[in-house]
Amino acid sequence: MAQATTTPPLSRQARSEVDPRTTLDLALTLFDVVRHTRRTRGTDAIEPAATVVLAAADRLAPARPSDIATELHLDLSTVSRHLSRLEEDGHLERLADEGDRRCRRVAPTAHGRQALLDVLANRAATLDSALSSWSSKDRHQLGELLKRLAHDLENAS
Repeated sequence: MAQATTTPPLSRQARSEVDPRTTLDLALTLFDVVRHTRRTRGTDAIEPAATVVLAAADRLAPARPSDIATELHLDLSTVSRHLSRLEEDGHLERLADEGDRRCRRVAPTAHGRQALLDVLANRAATLDSALSSWSSKDRHQLGELLKRLAHDLENAS
């Protein structure tokens, strides 16, 4: 993940002055953004939850399933179900762990990487269409703010 520009945290007084409805509106808006960016998923070869697991497997490859679960803050049994389905569909392969013969690692197959790229291309096309009237500056600012939000969410307690 790209490093976001950080600003100093708000003082306790400034935080108390933030209207809680603003935060609620933001949360609802984020739900809408995710829902709308998934509009093209009907053409995706992978369902959304499995896409997230496959993307993590690709980033961490070759990865232990437990590493993927930790990365995604998910239960290992949930990740294992997705990994099994991805393997059945030919998107993922299991590999021997050179350091521990009892363990297996996972990595996307060429077919899985292509499916992941196709999903990302679908999302990018949806975003590009939605942002077609936005200036380059506005797109850049949105990107920076989303990176900052992702960073802060990752570090939130």
